[in-house]
Amino acid sequence: MELTLGGLLGAVAGAILGGVNYAMLIGYLDGWPKSVEGTEAERADFESNVSAMRRAILGCEVVICAAIGYWLGTGYLSPAIGAGLEG
Repeated sequence: MELTLGGLLGAVAGAILGGVNYAMLIGYLDGWPKSVEGTEAERADFESNVSAMRRAILGCEVVICAAIGYWLGTGYLSPAIGAGLEG
């Protein structure tokens, strides 16, 4: 694993996109229990698990998007930056 400027920029961009995607998904997730029919106990049980689900979703979103951003940045952005500096 090599650390390059392109990889770093890609990872940062991926983490930002992961955070934005998290915010959109959590907005949907917060409105979902109110629209679903069920007993009050079922809704309370679901809402008690929402906190753990939020942390898991945030962690997965940011880590996966940052990893994909790093991979794309290393593969595509690093050669473009390096080619511009050599010539």
